[in-house]
Amino acid sequence: MSYQSQLTVLYKIINEYSNLLEQIGQLQCQASTIDSLGTDILNDSTIPAHEKDLLLRFLSHLYKINDELQTHYWMSEHLKVLHEMGQAFSKTFKREEIYQKAFELVSRVMDTNSFFIALFEEDQQKIFFPFIIEEGTLYQPFRIDFGQGIVSHVIKNRETVHIKTNKEFELAGSLSFGDGIDTNTAIYVPLLIGDHVKGVISAQSYQQFAYKKEHEELLKIIGSQVIHAIENSILYETVYELSIRDELTNLFNRRAFHSDLEKQIAWADRHNASITLIMFDSDDLKKVNDLYGHHMGDIYLKHISHALTKHLRSGETAYRYAGDEFMVLAPNLSEDEAWERVHLIQNYLNENPIEIMGNKFSISVSIGIASYPKHASSAEELKRMADKALYFTKNKGKNQVTIYNKSV
Repeated sequence: MSYQSQLTVLYKIINEYSNLLEQIGQLQCQASTIDSLGTDILNDSTIPAHEKDLLLRFLSHLYKINDELQTHYWMSEHLKVLHEMGQAFSKTFKREEIYQKAFELVSRVMDTNSFFIALFEEDQQKIFFPFIIEEGTLYQPFRIDFGQGIVSHVIKNRETVHIKTNKEFELAGSLSFGDGIDTNTAIYVPLLIGDHVKGVISAQSYQQFAYKKEHEELLKIIGSQVIHAIENSILYETVYELSIRDELTNLFNRRAFHSDLEKQIAWADRHNASITLIMFDSDDLKKVNDLYGHHMGDIYLKHISHALTKHLRSGETAYRYAGDEFMVLAPNLSEDEAWERVHLIQNYLNENPIEIMGNKFSISVSIGIASYPKHASSAEELKRMADKALYFTKNKGKNQVTIYNKSV
């Protein structure tokens, strides 16, 4: 070979190395490129044997450098993911957002063709799958009986299961989704809080041997953050629910009413719809309390709340506003329908008296009705107009109904 030819080959190899080093510097995996270069050098008869040996030794060092860089890169991404996940979970109590963010971050550091989160409902012996996604397809939540399959095994034994091949996958009876595409690798990690198993998180790949031990550890850490975020979400929802529920009747309370009224008015404006507010006031609570005690007064109020909820239709909500005053918000309820509805409630109360010390006691309510936007231009005005109608009713006598008009 001429000197010029040798230089051409050398320049070609140096150029390959230069490109390779640049890419390694960008932390991209170059194992296949290095392998390819090694094969080319071995098969190139123009390169002297002693130079081949030097070049192959150089490639061996590059391979080790590449492997170290990949490890550092993966660890760096690992830490970024955990930091980002912690920040994301601190900003939301919405479980759907927690599930989606967990999937997105796991996908960044693992080959994740499918992913799911399963929650163990111990009291019902069910496993609930609130989030299942495969290749961009988000599946509807569902439940299965606890006791069979790999997910039940992970929950029962509190141990991580790492399946590396399709054959292992079939033998394990693993849960899979999609249209028949074989899942070949999967990691199932129990979601633990203390000694209690709360569920399972799983990442799955179509490739065999897709995951390493490091992926198991990462998924364990992510799973721990996920289940704590879910538990915080459940706690938040429980506390919030208590803050907007009346303890005695379990109806929504005054706070919830004002929040919902504003939302319903905004909804009506967007959809050119109407909102009817029905205000109820009991006629005899004070009498019952004075004669029979507050315990019977509580039964009296519960009976009214039962009558309201029994006659609600979809989209309507009942509230215990204060004392013996109740509200119902009903979208797109006409005056005739409202009139008919409240008479059904009055008749129900009359026909189903409560028993007090062996005596039957019929309950009656006075009612005021107003609608938005017919009778009011704002949430506050709607409440005021319904209150005026109720006040007019109370002056007429017990067990009466008034729909607001200008003469009220």
